[in-house]
Amino acid sequence: MNSSYVQPSIIKMVFIIMLGVLFCAEMNAAQNLEPKMAISPSRIEMSPEKKATESITVLNLGSEPMQVEVYVQNWDFDANNNYRALPPNEQSLDQWLIINPVRLSIPAKSQQTVRLAVRPRVKPEDGEHRAMVFFRQLNQQGKGFNFKFNVGVPIYANFGEVNREAELLGMEFDPIKLRFVFDVLSKGNAYVRPEGVFIAMKAAQAGTDEDLLERLDLNKMSVNNLGSLAGGKLAAKPVFAGNRRQITSPVPIKEILNESYVVAIKVKIGSQTFSEVYRINIGE
Repeated sequence: MNSSYVQPSIIKMVFIIMLGVLFCAEMNAAQNLEPKMAISPSRIEMSPEKKATESITVLNLGSEPMQVEVYVQNWDFDANNNYRALPPNEQSLDQWLIINPVRLSIPAKSQQTVRLAVRPRVKPEDGEHRAMVFFRQLNQQGKGFNFKFNVGVPIYANFGEVNREAELLGMEFDPIKLRFVFDVLSKGNAYVRPEGVFIAMKAAQAGTDEDLLERLDLNKMSVNNLGSLAGGKLAAKPVFAGNRRQITSPVPIKEILNESYVVAIKVKIGSQTFSEVYRINIGE
């Protein structure tokens, strides 16, 4: 008998053990990559002439202590609506923010408060001044990247007379990507964004355009969603002063449709309000 012969059953057992080890390693890696940090609130808008301080709560949702570093940047959105870091200038809010503390040690299942104060170094121009405050969860193992997650909280500080003026140059519903598309020109000194409500229903159940629009209450920002495919508040990025952008807001229809449907919207942009109904014909 050849002494180098290994029984197939042993090879199979070794293979199974190796698969189990790899699976456990992948599971551990996935768990290590799960975010354990939560931030509240997710955005701050303040009027420092009335109240110059705010606070942010950082929560450690994990079972191990957490180290968090805090830093700030001047920023805007580029032409594709992606975050872009900008150099500081004398009117940018990042130069006026005092943050305490900037390094946090948070025990497991605990939280800590970070306080923000605005102290302008020069006379602020009227309108909006912004900064992005980042919370960086540090990698305690000291291997590879020196941080695990980076969460940004936009801070908007308004001084003097704030003018949110906008022109809506176009609005449509994209039935392929299931989203509204807005072409917005921001003409004031503070950001504008489409704020409103929408609903989607099967055409056979939607009734008239008037029936559908009655389900939308722009003042209360509420929707009568009974029998709807989707409905709720718009979720679009802001358009900063002096910029023209095409921005989108999703319509999360989860059902695969093989029949016609209707989408209605009521929206306010700046001081203007609009309503529209889109009828999407399928199978005709």
